[in-house]
Parts: sequence; structure tokens; C-alpha cells
Amino acid sequence: MIKVFDSAKGPVIKGYQICLRPVVESDLATLQAWRNSDAVRQQMLSTELVSSEQQQAWFNKIQRDDSQRHWVVEYKDQAIGATNIKARFHGETVEHATVLEPGLYIGHPDYQGNIIAFAPTLALYDYCFSHLSVETFFAVVKAENRAALKYNQQLGYEVIKNAELIDLNLQKEEFERHTALLRRLLSRPSSKNR
Repeated sequence: MIKVFDSAKGPVIKGYQICLRPVVESDLATLQAWRNSDAVRQQMLSTELVSSEQQQAWFNKIQRDDSQRHWVVEYKDQAIGATNIKARFHGETVEHATVLEPGLYIGHPDYQGNIIAFAPTLALYDYCFSHLSVETFFAVVKAENRAALKYNQQLGYEVIKNAELIDLNLQKEEFERHTALLRRLLSRPSSKNR
């Protein structure tokens, strides 16, 4: 179960032990460092290093672009990654799109490959399916990125095109069916919180 709070910068989403809060300008240096790290950058569709100027230009663009939303992922009050959604088709806003393209990376090395890496996606997709018009998620993964492919298939994504770039689709029913166990595991407080 998620909780959604309105903020001046957009929705804050809490659930599954994490918080998704809208990206603010003071996050840019951290996001740039994560995005430029080998662990993250090599899995991106664009593997080029991002300069401070490019990071600032990106931030300026997303502030006025209703076709996308970006959040910082926090776990135990610590930033560990970033997630986003974009309208799949040109001219659509996130609020009215029926197909969204998600993005996620865990920048903090302690949580890469950890079960907590599923929490931001569970919270974000729950929000999108219950608060927005989304019917389908569409993802593109590099064929050599086996970890991302496995991650998406564990969420219920189905491969619709298998090539150098793999296209995947996800419907709400498949998402709910495939993530039932993950939801239960991540909804329980961790033993460190008891």
C-alpha cells in the first residue's frame, strides 16, 4: 500500500520501505555522480559521461516538461537512486498518457542487486496504475543487460521485440500477479526497524 503526498514540486510517494520525492536542484551533483559511475552508465542506452552543464540543462528541461516526472529514491532517509516515468507518445502528458516508459537506477552500491531495488518500481507502478491513466508500461533494455531483463520479467513484463534492444510491455494484471511475493516481503518492516 502506498501513500501519496502533494508537494510544490510534485507527488511524494511512500511505500515498500522507500520514499520517492521529486528531484530538486540540490540533487544534481549526486545524480550526476551516480549516472557517470561505471555500474550505472554501462547499462544505459546512452553510455556517454554527463557533464555538470548537461545535468543542469536536463534539470531545467524537466522543470517545464509535463511529459515526464523524476524522483529521487530514498531508503531510511538516504538517497539511493533515481526513477522516472515518461509519456510514450509525443504530445502526451504523464497525467493523461495510457502508456508510460519507466526508468530506474540504483546509484548507491550497497543497494544494487538488493531486493530493496524492487521497492521504487513497486511504489511507482502502484501510483501510476491507481492515480494516473496508465494502462501499459513500455520498457527498452539492451540485449546484453541480462540483469535488467531479468528484473523486468520478475515484474511481469513480456518481451514484444527481441533484438539488439529488447522491447517489453507490462499490463496491470501481470504486474500484480508477478509481484505478489515481492509486495509482501517489502511491506514488512525490516528487522532493523523493529
